[in-house]
Amino acid sequence: MADETPPKKKKKLLKKSGGDDAPPAKDAEELEEGGGGKRKLLMLIGAAVLMLGVGAGAGFFAGGMMKDDPAVAEGAEAEEVEEEEDEEPEKKDRRHSIYVTVGKLLAAVEHKGSTRYIQAEVDLVGYSKEIMDDAQHNVPALRNRLLLLFSSQDFEEVRTIAGRERLRLQSLKAVNDVLELGPKGDRIEDVYFTAFVIQ
Repeated sequence: MADETPPKKKKKLLKKSGGDDAPPAKDAEELEEGGGGKRKLLMLIGAAVLMLGVGAGAGFFAGGMMKDDPAVAEGAEAEEVEEEEDEEPEKKDRRHSIYVTVGKLLAAVEHKGSTRYIQAEVDLVGYSKEIMDDAQHNVPALRNRLLLLFSSQDFEEVRTIAGRERLRLQSLKAVNDVLELGPKGDRIEDVYFTAFVIQ
């Protein structure tokens, strides 16, 4: 009986300390929480991947259905044609813009019994060197025509932005008329008022 007592005591000691392999109670709780957090993170990542897959599949499905719809296909083709038409002049503008300065113009305008003035600095833009050289050579004729046009304006109308834009377009037509250039082919493409003052 004396031999049996010491092993029982040893067993009790092992239970109290938890043994060499058993972690303390605090560490066990932390491991459980960490494992649960990792599981939650993996589940969230899995759900996100699943949602992305469902979204991509729905997109491919809807895209395939719209592709087969003749009305949508015709609309897409029309948009492509319009984009191609719009792109060509932009490329032309950026590559070959040639400017000619007409200079500062000062025109007197009658308004309610008094004299008012329109002052503008005018520049021309085109893409043909030959036509722009011709415009440069004919600046005096262009100035004369533009001064007559400015002098014939209604002062109240020119005070508005719409009136100024109308005058700009009339100036473009007048310049092309002086240079005897038609509406098609090479011509002066635009007229810019780089300064505009009325008083």
